[in-house]
Amino acid sequence: MALFQATRDPDIAAVPAERVAGLVSDTVVFSDDDTDLIRSKAVEYLMSGDLADDDQTPSDDEITDLILMAEARHLASDDLRMRRRILSFPEWPFQRERTGEKRVPAGYSVAIIGAGFSGIAMGVQLARLDIPFTIYERRSEIGGVWSINTYPDVRVDTLSASYEYSFEKKYPWTEYFASQSEVRTYLDHVARKHGVFEHIVFDADVTSARFDDVEKTWTLTVAEAEQPPTTVVANVVVAASGLFATPRELPVEGAAEFAGQIVHTTEWNDSIDYAGKNVAIIGNGSTGVQLLSKIANEAASVTVYQRTPQWISPRAKYGEAISDELQWLFQTMPFYWNWNKYIAGFASNDLRELLIADEQWIADGGVVNKRNDAMREMLVGYIRDQVNDREDLIDELVPDYPPMTRRPVVDNQWYASLTRDNVELVTTPIERLSDGAVQTSDGAVRDADLIIAAVGFQTEKFLWPTEYVGVDGVSLEDVWKVQGAQAHLGMTVPGFPNLFMLYGPNSQPVASGAGLPIWLETWCGYIAEGILTMLANGHASMEIRREAFDHYNEQLHKEACRLIYLSQTSATRKNYYVNKWGRLQISAPWDGEEYFAMCVHPRLSDFDFASAE
Repeated sequence: MALFQATRDPDIAAVPAERVAGLVSDTVVFSDDDTDLIRSKAVEYLMSGDLADDDQTPSDDEITDLILMAEARHLASDDLRMRRRILSFPEWPFQRERTGEKRVPAGYSVAIIGAGFSGIAMGVQLARLDIPFTIYERRSEIGGVWSINTYPDVRVDTLSASYEYSFEKKYPWTEYFASQSEVRTYLDHVARKHGVFEHIVFDADVTSARFDDVEKTWTLTVAEAEQPPTTVVANVVVAASGLFATPRELPVEGAAEFAGQIVHTTEWNDSIDYAGKNVAIIGNGSTGVQLLSKIANEAASVTVYQRTPQWISPRAKYGEAISDELQWLFQTMPFYWNWNKYIAGFASNDLRELLIADEQWIADGGVVNKRNDAMREMLVGYIRDQVNDREDLIDELVPDYPPMTRRPVVDNQWYASLTRDNVELVTTPIERLSDGAVQTSDGAVRDADLIIAAVGFQTEKFLWPTEYVGVDGVSLEDVWKVQGAQAHLGMTVPGFPNLFMLYGPNSQPVASGAGLPIWLETWCGYIAEGILTMLANGHASMEIRREAFDHYNEQLHKEACRLIYLSQTSATRKNYYVNKWGRLQISAPWDGEEYFAMCVHPRLSDFDFASAE
């Protein structure tokens, strides 16, 4: 695609592309002869030295034609609104630009809570609009979840090319799946380069935020390190504290009496020594799966305590470095970085098809649908291969629910590590901890010097631990006690004017086509447009109307009920996607293009605007 865009070579345009069905999504393939043709022409072009200007932004029509060529299928115009921006040809594909006269009143300010991916994205957007803001970060550094988690081999489980902002072009990631330290370095780089870092107040914990019904402002109570709490007033609050901010406690009796060391993965630090120790790892979600291999390499023994089997899948190039040759292409070949970014999210465009039951398929003896059942067959084969056909392990590892019902987990040699002589898998429930051991319900006792609690986060606690109190003194926590956390487009709640959330309830869609940072940019643009509308019209506040909020969440639940998370197929398999009221709480149930159309611009008729009294 980069070669054709740069040269418009008719021979490249004439190459027939075949769309082939895959397990997760379709792929586009070429014959060996055509692949050789493309490569030879690419070498010829690069050797010529006469390279196209990759700073030139193509028109929407040109981008549309290129996308249709790349995907080798017809797509309606409604399926291209977000895709065109993912390519990131413009300098700022998702951000709002200021138009007209600057009208920011003296003393106007926006408070952003959290300096992770969300808070930095909001800061970049506001900095470009010259809207005053302050970011309050309770830790001593930026990064959010990428500051909290430093356990062995922690890294992103989506390609680095999709886990980056669209406005930071050609960042030289060193690995296909960036490590924690590299992600945090990236965030620090972005914050400093785009004028955000100097707006951050570190070691500042916002304990409460209260709305003033008369002034239409928010008063924040901020506890700074070794100082008495202070209060600050902000016109707008953006809660960017994230979903994975509050660790889940280890729900095991006897923890206080345990003689060894218990470490939640969010408390990991370099002083923790596991070499030659008897280690217990409790949990087999993404965190537990990432760290097992590293721990097992040095520990005397590792006991893995599994409560629920997971579908753990291979990921090509996971843990591998990006070659110098490929880095050279990103920096040198016009448009190559853009198309690499697009293809990084390609597989998730049609992911939603895996999540919808096919009634006819089920009637004919299937479980979910053809693609989902094929994925199950592949994953079972992968498990069998990784554990060397050991039936004792296979029986414990194959889930009895369909793939994608729970959050997919990327394999980091977890299955293979279970076959090591010093690793044992235990599926019997833990009953209690004793002096220096873990006792299971069957009476077995296993020694442990170190317990690693890979038990995740309290994902039901959105915006935690800040207390938000809105109109008439009503707390957000009390509002959410009825059916769990709900918001309009994941961003706003009636009764809480000028409070916006990033990565709030039902945010990132189940099939997005883009990584989280691009969605953050989309939501930041929505929020910025709302702020600009208030400033332009002299309004002090905007509040989502109750009828708009209710209608949206009714439609959301109706659509969510079509997915396997809430269908009969998985009725007994609740996970953090679904709350105790039986409502989807994490993702938006639509595909990326449909959801993008909803939140690319605020529909002003859905809001009530007011001036200060």
